Amino acid sequence: MIKNDCDSQLSPQDWKVHLRPVDQSNWYDCAGLKVTEEQRNVFPVPAVYWLAESAYCGFTPLSLYHSEQLVGLAIYAVDPEDGMYWIMAYLIDHQHQRKGYGLLGMKALIRYIREKHGCDTIVLGHRVENKQAAKLYDSVGFVEVSRDEHEVRRELQLERE
Repeated sequence: MIKNDCDSQLSPQDWKVHLRPVDQSNWYDCAGLKVTEEQRNVFPVPAVYWLAESAYCGFTPLSLYHSEQLVGLAIYAVDPEDGMYWIMAYLIDHQHQRKGYGLLGMKALIRYIREKHGCDTIVLGHRVENKQAAKLYDSVGFVEVSRDEHEVRRELQLERE
């Protein structure tokens, strides 16, 4: 089993935040998720784009719920060249931000990828100016491994027990 610091920070309340597959019952609601107006310059692609790309590029879309309320969307994929697991997109709807769902959802996503795929590393990228994302990713253990003028690349190393 792979272990990560995220699990030690979970309380029983956190388990109310969970992931579900995106399917015929929720894809339309997922397509309508939006970031805040201020975040559009650092997350300019709408959720519907990620859902369409998932359908045709082999990405895995997951909806994020708090109890029965849809609050966000996560998209991940495996790079066929090197086998690395990438979080391609992660967003919390503008109406549900600043409630802790971003952190709880990211913990659930890490746990899901780890348990389903048994990988050692999860990779993601975000725009340099996206300070809110940087803070979230730092808080769950993602470490910056490279950057250019547009993007920061981060990795989370998952330890084996």
